Amino acid sequence: MDLSGKTILITGAAGGLGAALALQCVGDGADLILLDKNRRGLSDLSDTITDRGLTPPGLYPMDLAGAGVDDFTDLVDTIQAEYGGLHALIHCAVDFDGLQPFEQVQPQEWLKSMQVNVNAPWLLSCAVLPLLKKSESGHLFFILDDLDTVTGAYWGAYGTGKAALAGMVRQFDASLNNATVNVRGIFPGAMRTGFRAKVYHAENPLDQPEPAIAAEKIAAMLAVGLSGDDPMVNLSDY
Repeated sequence: MDLSGKTILITGAAGGLGAALALQCVGDGADLILLDKNRRGLSDLSDTITDRGLTPPGLYPMDLAGAGVDDFTDLVDTIQAEYGGLHALIHCAVDFDGLQPFEQVQPQEWLKSMQVNVNAPWLLSCAVLPLLKKSESGHLFFILDDLDTVTGAYWGAYGTGKAALAGMVRQFDASLNNATVNVRGIFPGAMRTGFRAKVYHAENPLDQPEPAIAAEKIAAMLAVGLSGDDPMVNLSDY
């Protein structure tokens, strides 16, 4: 796959899928902007990339829980000044504090989760859309979860947020159907990540595939283009 000349912004880049995507995309020639609140994780990922002799990524530490319009405007200005544009935004960032009964969720936990999982993706997507529209073929990707599972008992704000994000994907897709921006909501399936370990405590992590497998499929969508009218993509079909 060839992503040479493409600039890609990944949120939640220090997480399991985000880091795997970063390594896959930079290995395919992309220029990366990596966003995460975990400064140490970003630094370690950057070291891994440079140790492999690949192009050093741009690091953008940001806690989406406290980010507002001005923060995203500054990010767009930085991208324009340092990279001259943007070809893809992949939303991997997530907030999840664990399973618990709905009525036990604390208001501040609910608001933080909705900010990271719903509000920030909307704000950031709207902020970068002018850059994506200027690229020859922009991509706006949202990582989703199995809605039949996460809208069940105990998933709280995370499940509610993922359902809202799926609706956002369809609205962005419908709104941009005449633009050169491809919108996709991606269901990656089970992966061996820290997020999954928070939920399935008794599961042997080795029973699940590495996130690098999903990352390779997502990178392929960036490289070879997309087909079909449905913005929802289940990676098990690829």
